[in-house]
Amino acid sequence: MPTTLLGREGELDVLTGYLDELQAGRGSVLLVEGPAGIGKTALADAARRRLEGSEVLVLRARASELDREFAHGVVNQLLVPPLMAAGPDDRAQLLAGAAAGAAFLVAGATTAPVEPFAVLHGLHWLVLNLAVERPVLLVVDDLHWADRPSLRFLEHLGRRLEDTQVGILATMRRDEPGAVQALLDELAEGPVARTMRPAPLTDEQVGAVVARALGQDPDEAFVRTALEATGGNPLLTTVLAREAVADGLRGRADEAERLRASGARGVAPAVRRRLRTLGAPAERLARAAAVAGPRSTPTELAALAGLSSHDALQARAQLQRTEVLDAEDVFVHPLVRDAVIDECPADERARLHVEVARQLRERGALPQVIAVHRMAAPPAGDADAVRDLRAAADAAAAEGASEVAADLLARALVEPPPADARDDIALELAEAEVRAGQAAGPARLRALLADGLAGDRAARAHAALANHLVHLEPDAAVAELEAALADAQDPRLAHPLEAHLLEALLYTDAAMPAFAARMDAAAADPQASPAALAHLAVDRACRGATGPEIVELARRAEAGGRLTVEVGPASSTWNLLTHALRFAERAGEAQAVLVEGERLAQARGLRQATLFVEHAWGYWHRDFGSVATGAARAELGLQVIREMGLALTVPALAAILAEDLVHLDRLDEALTHIDVPLTEVEGTYVEPFALSSRALVRLVARRWDEAERDLRRLVDLADARGWRAPLAVRGRLRLTSLLAQSDRKDEALAVSDVDLAAADATGLAGARGSVLRVRAQALPADDGIEVLRQAVALLQTTEMRLELGWALHDLGARLRIRGDRRDAREPLRLAHELSRKTGSVRLARHVVAELESTGARPQREPVDGVDGLTPAERRVADLAAEGLTNREIAQTLWVSQKTVEMHLGRSFSKLGIRSRRALGEALGLADADA
Repeated sequence: MPTTLLGREGELDVLTGYLDELQAGRGSVLLVEGPAGIGKTALADAARRRLEGSEVLVLRARASELDREFAHGVVNQLLVPPLMAAGPDDRAQLLAGAAAGAAFLVAGATTAPVEPFAVLHGLHWLVLNLAVERPVLLVVDDLHWADRPSLRFLEHLGRRLEDTQVGILATMRRDEPGAVQALLDELAEGPVARTMRPAPLTDEQVGAVVARALGQDPDEAFVRTALEATGGNPLLTTVLAREAVADGLRGRADEAERLRASGARGVAPAVRRRLRTLGAPAERLARAAAVAGPRSTPTELAALAGLSSHDALQARAQLQRTEVLDAEDVFVHPLVRDAVIDECPADERARLHVEVARQLRERGALPQVIAVHRMAAPPAGDADAVRDLRAAADAAAAEGASEVAADLLARALVEPPPADARDDIALELAEAEVRAGQAAGPARLRALLADGLAGDRAARAHAALANHLVHLEPDAAVAELEAALADAQDPRLAHPLEAHLLEALLYTDAAMPAFAARMDAAAADPQASPAALAHLAVDRACRGATGPEIVELARRAEAGGRLTVEVGPASSTWNLLTHALRFAERAGEAQAVLVEGERLAQARGLRQATLFVEHAWGYWHRDFGSVATGAARAELGLQVIREMGLALTVPALAAILAEDLVHLDRLDEALTHIDVPLTEVEGTYVEPFALSSRALVRLVARRWDEAERDLRRLVDLADARGWRAPLAVRGRLRLTSLLAQSDRKDEALAVSDVDLAAADATGLAGARGSVLRVRAQALPADDGIEVLRQAVALLQTTEMRLELGWALHDLGARLRIRGDRRDAREPLRLAHELSRKTGSVRLARHVVAELESTGARPQREPVDGVDGLTPAERRVADLAAEGLTNREIAQTLWVSQKTVEMHLGRSFSKLGIRSRRALGEALGLADADA
């Protein structure tokens, strides 16, 4: 057994078990942790050797102190080789679908910063794509030196390895200076992670190492001294044994003190002595290799060392023979490299780093690789260094690594850059600092603005400040956005800024006058921007505009896909457009915008966009589709919020989730989501929607007083905003129902009068039908029946199936109460059919009770059935019914394939089916559109 694996039988058994599990499809994380020299790398190498000849694809990376500022440097080492080895078609397949976010590895980065989660998601699915046909093992040596983005990815992947063919095997030291210990700890504490800590060598094993070096057995006292001097560290023991040979020691007890003195010197003096014996060429080549790192070619290393090819070849052979370098020209251990670097004078190190950067630039290396050496060299006013650092910062930002971009730009600023580039670099730095959440960013932005930044650059600075302030000081954020829009000259900058400003103004009640003024200006402007038109469409819809007016504004906003392209689904402005079309009762047009937004969010890996997409789908399904699907969509949105830490947006998603859960007859679940204080959204755009949902839940729970308080406040808020449309937040609609149920029918009719006039003004059949349905609750029997017939007739011309179902139910119930049992059955039968199509368990329960009261015997749905599906199970089942594979479903929902398989298995069991072909019918989707 090699010296490096002496006494490692137990650790090798653990490795064998780990690799067997991986090949059986049980991926996990194994960390080999310990101090330098304990033999971590030897164990990782042993694992790789054991897999030689197997089907496992082993991908290897070695982190280094030098590469910490190379964003995704470790990821590049791991994943670029298999991508480059694949043919064009195979590479395209590996990067298809959700893996598109990893395309920067081979295609180069885009110019605009991306959402970090898009990169994580893309890299995650690239690894899973590599593991489709065979297991994949990612081996990372010296993980404690990995760059932060690579560590973040490995931690992200490590939490999602269960039941995959992917393993992570990494070596690391604990509490290493400069290490991102929090991420290392999170990786180590993951659900399928374990840590192996190799023990020091025993006295017997130390004796074997020393005996092998000396060629004879040492005395017991000599061995004991060796153990005390090295602590049983294999590397230190090996170095000490070689030093003993070099000093002429023979292992006798009386030589123990000389051995102790040799051990006190450590590794560095031993390395320096070894280099001196090899001569100047070997020493110069070692220094060049220590500075250049593993990416330089033998020819480049020779040039760095100032050696001819012949001399460099000889020096290389010497360094390998004496175990300074390995066969790949990599130092046999980081401690050996440290010893060489420490002996290299600072001015020579600086010269070598600059020369390496020049060599790399000449052969077209990645900017990030070049920048590693620029960061290691002292400032020198070098314009080339500034260009290299900026290019690397652009690449890092485009890969979602804003903290790395900030480090690179900060270094560029102290080079220093040419005077005409200084403000641009300072602005780029401040923007990166704000994105990374660093405290220096806002102060830097304010200083730049105070120094006279103008035009688009000033607009960018104000916008970055607004992003920093949006949750801390909303009013200040609005002021910054107004200043940004005033300064912006490029329309590509101005349009998203206008969207952000309108969102900020719309959000708080205090900004209503300013928002109204901008809406009036947009209404009078034939060239209004897509963002302004989208806001205007939903504003006018809430105020009670006619359907054609709303649709005309919405179509202008989205004409040619302008809003989706210029603003995109990651903006709440895009979300508002879908609601405007929903308020206009244009189910198909709203659905088309949602489908396209969802496609873009998936293609671009925009995790935050999922929040807006799912929010909009939740409401769309309540009005036009399946409330079960709507609840599943809203629940997914809440998962995104939790994952991204966006606590302020919880009430917006909780509101629609609670509404859909009410219709699913899951009142207790609905209460847990929305029956909470709404202090955090008080005085905001979200409050009316959250109040409306909470009032509905409390109304259904028959908590009249609480529901009425909510509804009175809701009506006041809606009136203050000028929202007269009955279905905007449904305040008067639900207050009418509450008053009618609590036997205050005259007051109910007075409230309903306001809604009825507003509904008539819109010309929308669904709005008038909904108002009439609720109004009937306050009317005497015959009058109520006539009004309900009108409501049914109106709602039958719309796609508002749930409202129609309740209108038919109410009509049947009134007819049954009047004694017209036979006439009651037909509307109740139709309502029962709609309850299945909409998935409304609550409607079905009420309809079945009424039908039984007429003497009919309706078929009851089985308890398991569709009604028994959880929202998550329903969402997975819906996608499977659409024909998506488990893999495609997992990519769409940002979950693991195991989660998909689990939900599908439970769904099949509850639905009583055995194949996907039966899903559509079992879910009642034959008549549904989304």
